[in-house]
Amino acid sequence: MSDIFSEEYLERNWKEWYLALQGVFYFAQGVAFVAILVLPLFMQNVMGMSADRALSLYGTILLPWGVKVIYGLLSDNVSIGKFGRRKPYLVIAGALGAVGWIALPFFADSFGLFLFAALIVSISTALADATLDSLAVDVTPQKRRGAMQAVGWGMRGAGMALSGFVLGIFMNLAYWKIIYILPGSFMIATCFIVLLFPEKRITKEDKIIATDWSMYKNALKKGSFWWVSLFMILSGTGITVVSVFTTFVSVETALSLLYVGIGVTVFALGQFFGAGVIGLLGDYLPLAPVLIGTTVVYSGLIGTMFLISSSSMAVIYTIVVFIGAINGGYEATQMRIGMEHSVGPVGGTLYNWFMSLSNLGQLTLGAWFIADLAEEGTFSYPVAMQFAIIFLVLALIPAWFAIKTIKKKTTESEN
Repeated sequence: MSDIFSEEYLERNWKEWYLALQGVFYFAQGVAFVAILVLPLFMQNVMGMSADRALSLYGTILLPWGVKVIYGLLSDNVSIGKFGRRKPYLVIAGALGAVGWIALPFFADSFGLFLFAALIVSISTALADATLDSLAVDVTPQKRRGAMQAVGWGMRGAGMALSGFVLGIFMNLAYWKIIYILPGSFMIATCFIVLLFPEKRITKEDKIIATDWSMYKNALKKGSFWWVSLFMILSGTGITVVSVFTTFVSVETALSLLYVGIGVTVFALGQFFGAGVIGLLGDYLPLAPVLIGTTVVYSGLIGTMFLISSSSMAVIYTIVVFIGAINGGYEATQMRIGMEHSVGPVGGTLYNWFMSLSNLGQLTLGAWFIADLAEEGTFSYPVAMQFAIIFLVLALIPAWFAIKTIKKKTTESEN
């Protein structure tokens, strides 16, 4: 195997402007993700669905985010002509997005067509996200992984902050077509902008290794692989507060759609600062105490959900900004752990496997779980949200073993 996967190679070829490209993409993703987050509100206010049904369908729409490992496998193993093994999938994601984002708001009167367009949107954004994650794994040395996650999740929060405010105004005016066409167009354009990211030239020897299924078998034999996998699905389900946030606030408060949108902005501003600060600290502090600390604070803040329905707007936004900050810090730490265990020719597959499990927990299982608990008054939304704490605490067990297996790397690759 050539040295293009070694730590020495990564450090030698690292450029700080890679962080800027990562930031641009994740900023656009944050803008677009708010439009995805308000899909339950679109289904309720435009299509006439109940909150519970909209939330359950929302979990189904986001299933493509739970199978990101498929996109990782494709970009690790299936090159398209001379265009490389990563960048062609960014082009495909942009093309799919051009169809889904623009068509989605026009299908409110047809459930089947709406679901199809929504799934296309979900697939295109997940494919773009998975491919760029693989590129980031390809080029980032260990000493800059915390910075890479801080920039990515921080700028995602900044994009969500801007989008939450602007889309809140459009929601209040019922301009639903703009809510999907405008962020979608930005996301589509960014799929092509990040083609500026350098892609490693894979030698014939490296390609043989990447398509050698023994590499995957070796990964499956490692206890660390399974510890990280278990950590991702438990922690992902624990942070499902993000995916049900808009529905939770709209059901539990008397806020108009405009102020729900502002709530998303407040949450995202917190996420921006939390991811930036805690993500960067991850390059200098041990992972275990950082993860334990963020878990304790996150669990405590979930408990404040009981205060939201009876509090003033100032108190609601204060709670929301702190939850956003700790969420940003927690996710930056979570992704850092996944990146540390995703190296070598099949690193894209491994990283996207871990992200698939996290997304499956956060965007689908958590949404279904809370929707089922809150359905027909079994539990109120604040009570249903408390079950997330159980998953956060349980996630510490596999996380401990996963962190213990992380070794400092210099010139050699783990594979």
